[in-house]
Amino acid sequence: MKYEPDTEKYGTLYHGYKSCKEETLFYDFAVQGYDLTFCYKGKRYHFLSEENYVAHCDENYMEEYQRFEDGNSALEQFMIDGKSLIDLIEELEEVEAV
Repeated sequence: MKYEPDTEKYGTLYHGYKSCKEETLFYDFAVQGYDLTFCYKGKRYHFLSEENYVAHCDENYMEEYQRFEDGNSALEQFMIDGKSLIDLIEELEEVEAV
């Protein structure tokens, strides 16, 4: 677990993460391997989690636009407006593990 929760700092409401968004990105998506969807500036993004990789894809999870080694790599390397998803966490909307 690269981005570990900190219950001493953030309590247990989001299992030790600062917000529901962080819990969904760092735990549900990157650790548990759920697919991910979110909105940023009115555009919806979709990420497919497979056993050996993660992919940014279309809304049907059929066409893959970009592949990443794993969920953490996607969070660190996928860029929107020149910023990684980690840098944009607070600006993301409707963040859901599916």
